[in-house]
Amino acid sequence: MPENPQPLVTAYIPTCNRADTLLRALQSVAEQTWENLEIIVVDDASEDNTPDVLAEFSEKHAVTIIRNQTPKGAAASRNIAIEQAKGEFVAGLDDDDFWRPKRVEYLLDGFTEGISGVCSNDRMIFGEREAVWKKKETITLQDLLFYNQVGNQVLTRKEYILEVGGYDESLPAAQDYDLWIRLAHDFGPIKCVPHTLQVVNMSDDRESITTSDNQIEGYRACFEKHRHKMNKEQEKYQQYRIRMAAGENVSWLQMFRSVPSQLLVKEITRKLFL
Repeated sequence: MPENPQPLVTAYIPTCNRADTLLRALQSVAEQTWENLEIIVVDDASEDNTPDVLAEFSEKHAVTIIRNQTPKGAAASRNIAIEQAKGEFVAGLDDDDFWRPKRVEYLLDGFTEGISGVCSNDRMIFGEREAVWKKKETITLQDLLFYNQVGNQVLTRKEYILEVGGYDESLPAAQDYDLWIRLAHDFGPIKCVPHTLQVVNMSDDRESITTSDNQIEGYRACFEKHRHKMNKEQEKYQQYRIRMAAGENVSWLQMFRSVPSQLLVKEITRKLFL
């Protein structure tokens, strides 16, 4: 058989007790227009009917299923999948999110030398409300040191993730943000293609930095890990965001002292309406 001219892409999905949304995520990968695609699912010791969902999906689609006998966490599960990936490129997906059909095609088309990864705009679902998160075309390390402007997933080379050490399993949260910083530091900025290619569930039952103590501690740990890279403006803004996430009463004066001018409109809107 002739060699497939398309580079192999590995889609990796860690999952734990989300059988109700997992099939939708899997189907969105199976429906990709990019044909040379490998799917790896790491079941992090789910106690619901996740194994049944995976068995049903595997009857129609090629998928590698790895089951952790005891819970290891999302970061460790992602690392397991990436270690096993055969693809030159890897692209992650959370088990309660899903892709638009051309996501892998457009992300790969946007990948060039000199960048560390590619992301897209995201459609964010907040219960009954939706919004499109439109990102900068090029997200540099300096951009990332203010806050996570990439989101939760990128497409990148497997070797890049391995070279920077993979997801940091010691962080209780913000492992994706931490990884993007390390990728951008070592391999260049992250590019965003001008398409909305991922739908992200932001419903109340999904842990977020504003509702979970564990998430806040993870964000603090990520900040301390990369603090030495930050200038004073970035450091002040990071500390401001942590205080806001922790539910502290931050005054308008403190906000104006902590937020850089280019982010003031964003933070004023957040303070008034969120």
